[in-house]
Amino acid sequence: MASKRILKEFKDLQKGPPDFCSLAPDNEDMFIWRATMPGPRDSPYEGGKFELIIHFPPDYPYKPPKVAFRNKIFHPNINRNGSIGIDILKDKWSPALTISKVLLSIYSILGAPMLNDPLEENIANMYKTDRSQYETVARNWTQKYAMGPAYETISKELKGLERCPPSYGSAGPVDGDMFHWHAAILDLRNSPYDGGLFKVDIQFPLQYPLEPPKVVFRTKIFHPNIDTNGSIGLDILKDRWSANLTISQVLHSICSLLKNPNPDAPLVSETANMYKTDRSKYDTTARSWTQKYAMG
Repeated sequence: MASKRILKEFKDLQKGPPDFCSLAPDNEDMFIWRATMPGPRDSPYEGGKFELIIHFPPDYPYKPPKVAFRNKIFHPNINRNGSIGIDILKDKWSPALTISKVLLSIYSILGAPMLNDPLEENIANMYKTDRSQYETVARNWTQKYAMGPAYETISKELKGLERCPPSYGSAGPVDGDMFHWHAAILDLRNSPYDGGLFKVDIQFPLQYPLEPPKVVFRTKIFHPNIDTNGSIGLDILKDRWSANLTISQVLHSICSLLKNPNPDAPLVSETANMYKTDRSKYDTTARSWTQKYAMG
């Protein structure tokens, strides 16, 4: 029962992902998920990126999941272990609730703490009696624990892109979230993708630049190294990643891959075979997809 319900929720999230967080199973274990949540705008958590871990019990959905923050956060309803004091994770739980609704409730309390039943009395009292101090401390914790070196690195790279805009297009944060960027790839002359505008989604991990960003195409594209989910078969996004690389270099490499596919290491074998055996048909199909999906 639990496995079926969790799988259903996962499929529903794939169809309509929430705009306030991203979440997915941790590797192949469907009973352990990880979520990433940006701090709400106009709150002391703005600009931060908070990681949560979710454990589903064997009798889910009759028992609530266990949800905890992995980052330290200064908040009346979240204790030092990351435990979250909201009623729907305790006595107000209902099998009709979903993990998406739970995370929406958590996101809501970041912007509007519940002070009647806090986990941290001292923080709740500070919120009530000295709101300015509360916001200062919460903001300091956000900068220290939810931004950190990764935030500084990403911010530095963004400033570099603003000083010297890349020739391939543009890239930058989505709604002020430094860990989530959108990019547009344009400069694809002398290829069947010429004239198209290809949208790319970029998610930076909290361990960046020690770990690579997750980069996927949001525009459908006919290419042997890019699959139907937008995943990109590029070595520097996997085993060839180096902390010395930048997102600008990654996007430049993606542009090069579009112009010069690698059919010997494909993600889509059928497309790679067409590229090798019938280049004219490949170019025609890729151009047709470009006109249909990237020029609208």
